[in-house]
Amino acid sequence: MLLIRFTLTLSFLFFFAQSSTLFAQEDVEGSGDHPLVERAAGSYIFTYQTSEYERISIPTGPASTDGFESTETLEGEYFQYTYRFDDEDVSTMRVKASYLQSLESRGFEIIFKGSGSELGYRGGVGLLIQGDFNRPNRRCCNAGRNSDIRYLSAKSADGNILISMATFRAQLGMGTVALVDVVVSDQMDTTMDHRPLTSAEMGTGLEEHGRVAIQNILFETDSDEILPESAEALETIAELMNERPELNLLVVGHTDNTGSFDYNLRLSLDRATSVSDYLYNELGISEDRLQSAGAGMMAPITTNRTEDGRALNRRVELVEMR
Repeated sequence: MLLIRFTLTLSFLFFFAQSSTLFAQEDVEGSGDHPLVERAAGSYIFTYQTSEYERISIPTGPASTDGFESTETLEGEYFQYTYRFDDEDVSTMRVKASYLQSLESRGFEIIFKGSGSELGYRGGVGLLIQGDFNRPNRRCCNAGRNSDIRYLSAKSADGNILISMATFRAQLGMGTVALVDVVVSDQMDTTMDHRPLTSAEMGTGLEEHGRVAIQNILFETDSDEILPESAEALETIAELMNERPELNLLVVGHTDNTGSFDYNLRLSLDRATSVSDYLYNELGISEDRLQSAGAGMMAPITTNRTEDGRALNRRVELVEMR
């Protein structure tokens, strides 16, 4: 989950500051702002966590009866911030407007901005207690019925950075807070450019992320029949498994979003099964070291709105099993 560039007004330039040395309160130990996301002047980092690799979805549209009309998902390094303010009475409208202008000035596309009923029941409390907004040890603060919640989501021009910001009046006298999430795409270049991976590169992907996408296993259209040009990638997988006899793999098929959900789920499983069968029947990998699964269209690595994106989403992934 779009570019507007303009000069910040003097008042908002005053509101934003680059250095934490201006703040009366100190940032939590070990924390620091993301270099592309300015904090609001007068704020300090109250909680901070980061994860090397996660798959994160954020709301990118108004609330609906089933949650939100749209969300956007990105995989990569994940940064989680809670900011509090020296002036606990600073308005949430001002915080939201400041982040909005700062992100736009840095070339980010604002995907969605909303407040009150646009964010769901009780003026947006649902936004803050669902999914990624309620991770253990993640957030410090609770929102109530009159928390004046405001929200925005944005992404970089190249689509490799996804940002959300929710600001509200916290309960228990904590004043205004801002929750900022940043996801930075961390996909292997060799995965994205369709260059065949070596066994060492596959092994690195499994070691660092627990999975690796193989883009060079190709199939007949609407079929689980493996094309001959897939032989090199399949032989490399077998080479990896022969080098690492303790390695067991979950073979997961993925599709683009063309066609129905059920059709793609079935096709992805059939394709994964074809890969496992090939490794077993043609390349001698023990059957009990392989398991097949299908994810259909549920886990895209990029947009399905372009042919290039759909081609990347049609893939087989290897997931390490114990």
